[in-house]
Amino acid sequence: MHNTNILLCGGGTGGHYYPLMAIKKDLELRSKYNFCYVGAKKGIENSRIQNEEIDFKLVSISGIQRSLSPEAIFKNIKTLISIFFSFFIVMIFFIKHKPNLVISTGGYSSFLPLQIAKILRVPYVLHEQNSYPGLVTKMFSNKAKVVFLGFENAKSYLQKSKTIFSGNPILLTEKDDVQLEFNPSIRTILIFGGSQGSKFLNDKIKALIENNKLDFANIVWVVGKNNYDSLKHLSGKNISIMHYCNKMSSLYQKVDLVISRSGAMTISELVHFKKPSILVPFKFSAENHQYYNAKYLQDNLCSHLIEEESFDSKIFLEKVKNICLNDRILNSMIQNFQKISTPSTLDIISDFIVEEKYVI
Repeated sequence: MHNTNILLCGGGTGGHYYPLMAIKKDLELRSKYNFCYVGAKKGIENSRIQNEEIDFKLVSISGIQRSLSPEAIFKNIKTLISIFFSFFIVMIFFIKHKPNLVISTGGYSSFLPLQIAKILRVPYVLHEQNSYPGLVTKMFSNKAKVVFLGFENAKSYLQKSKTIFSGNPILLTEKDDVQLEFNPSIRTILIFGGSQGSKFLNDKIKALIENNKLDFANIVWVVGKNNYDSLKHLSGKNISIMHYCNKMSSLYQKVDLVISRSGAMTISELVHFKKPSILVPFKFSAENHQYYNAKYLQDNLCSHLIEEESFDSKIFLEKVKNICLNDRILNSMIQNFQKISTPSTLDIISDFIVEEKYVI
C-alpha cells in the first residue's frame, strides 16, 4: 500500500478544507499513502496546507459570481481565463503524481482536479457537507464512485448517483485547552460567523453590547481577523473577543449556547457537541444551502433559525434570554439532539475507500 497515490481537493473555505484533512488524517492512521493536494491561492488552504507536509499546488482560481451585474460579469470573465491557464498547471501536477484516486470535498477549487480526473479516467469520490448539494457535487456526482453525504436528506437531490450517508468529518486536532475566566454562575454564549467572521452578526452583537443588553451572560465572540481591531475595545469582565480560534473543540465544551452562521461544519459541530443554537444563515450562500442547514436543526428542535431579512434585535434578544435563563428550554434543546443520527463518519468513508480497493 506504500505506492498508492491519493490526490486531495477541496477548499476555499474551512467548511470544505477541514473535512478533507480529517479524512486524510484517518487514512494515515490505517496505512502509509502518498498524498498530494490541489487548492486555490485565495482559499483558506493557502495558510494551512504547508502544515500537512505533502506536495501541493495552489492555482489562481475563484468561485463563479451568481449575479448579472457588470462587476460580477467582469469577475466571471477573469475567472474563466484563470481556469483556462490553471487547467494546464493542474494537468501537469496530475501527470507528475499519477493519482490512483481523487478525494474531493467540494468548493470551487475542486472543479479542475475533478474535471481532469474524468478526462484521465481516474476514479474519484465526493463528500458533500451540505443538506443541499453544491454546484461541484451536482456537476460531478454522476461519475463519482460514491458521494458521501453530510446530511441524509441531500440524497433526494442526487437520485442518479450512488450515495452513502456518512455525516460530516470533524477535524479534532487541538490539544490545548481554552482558558476562560468568567462568572461561573451565569450562562456562556459563543458567537461567531464562520472562519472569516460575519459583518452582519458583528454589527447586531456590537449594538446589543454597547447598550448592555447581553450582560446576563458571559460572551465569547470570535469576530474575524479583519474585524478585530474595530471591536476589541468592547472586551470586558464577561466579554472575551477573539479574531480567530483554533481550539474550537475546547471552546464548544465550555459554552451553553451558540449564535452563528450555519455552514455545514458548524451544524456538524453543534450536533457533535450537542449545543443549542440560534442560527442566522448567510443569505448569499450558494444555493441558499445555509438556510437548509439551519432548518435541519430547527426541525429537530435543537435550534432557532432567524433569516437576515426578518432579523429583529428585540425578538432575537428575547430568544437568547429564553434559552439562557430557562433551564427547561436549554435542557430540552440538548435532549433533542438524541433524535439526530450520528454515524461513525470517518470509519464509513475510510472503510469504503479501502474495501472497494481504490487505494491498494
